[in-house]
Amino acid sequence: MPRLHIVDTYSHMFGEEILDRVHPTLKREVVVVISTAKIAKATKRSKEKSRRGQIVWSGKDFNKPLKLALKLRSWDKRTVYYPGQSRFYIDVDFAKAQVAVEVQFGKYAFVQHDFAKFRYLFETDDLSLRIDVGIEVVPSASLQRKMYSGVANFDSVRTSLLAHARNDPAVPLWILAIDVK
Repeated sequence: MPRLHIVDTYSHMFGEEILDRVHPTLKREVVVVISTAKIAKATKRSKEKSRRGQIVWSGKDFNKPLKLALKLRSWDKRTVYYPGQSRFYIDVDFAKAQVAVEVQFGKYAFVQHDFAKFRYLFETDDLSLRIDVGIEVVPSASLQRKMYSGVANFDSVRTSLLAHARNDPAVPLWILAIDVK
């Protein structure tokens, strides 16, 4: 049975260092979940012109097992309503204490949206919702080539963060590149 594993990481604004010093147990939990989540074989048949008929990985192949494994460890969705609004909110896939996790196998724009959510939680005045660091899980470039087209990958995310330096997003992040063994 295929398994996920972390093949590279990037610490933006000392995200990993904050996890090591302040939240080492939560960091270990995320690493254990990723490396032990059981995933099924790829079954999606591509309809894309350049890959028609090929079997490719789908984000659903990874999201379901990771969601189940994180929920078993009490990582829950965190929803935050904008001040004075009952209909407008943001939510992150998983949060526990002051750490939030987003698992992103979608288009690159969704990674940027995740970063905006992390920043909002990092800057919120509500201390019960505030985070110290965000963790973004994305496919490695190798895994991306085995998926449908348009999916963000670790290299493109890291390059974008390096190009913007500390300005965007101004929140500590730990970016994880995953692949399939």
